[in-house]
Amino acid sequence: MFEELENTLTKILEKLDNQETMLQMVLSSLTTSKQVASFLNVSQRTIELWVKNGTLVKDIHYYHNDKGRLVFIPDAILEYKKNPKKAAPKSTEKKDEKKKPHIVHPAAKKLISGLK
Repeated sequence: MFEELENTLTKILEKLDNQETMLQMVLSSLTTSKQVASFLNVSQRTIELWVKNGTLVKDIHYYHNDKGRLVFIPDAILEYKKNPKKAAPKSTEKKDEKKKPHIVHPAAKKLISGLK
């Protein structure tokens, strides 16, 4: 009985090892927007938009290589597919912008103050 159990566990471990090897092969190919789009079942345009709007975050989900090309980080893409809602927060450039003071023309200022 224990011998049969041991054989079953050995087979399970072999299959698990094979699955891990296959996963590493798949993940190593998840570096281009085309491959990532296919893996996530979206279009390449969607990937471009996600990069632009911060859904996929620089230095977390991708980086730029020496030639300026976009390279995706396979582990981060796999994690994103597992849980897209837990992705890093979207960056908002508007928060960094300083609010410009509202400038009113002097003639309009007089008119407005006369209405009060």
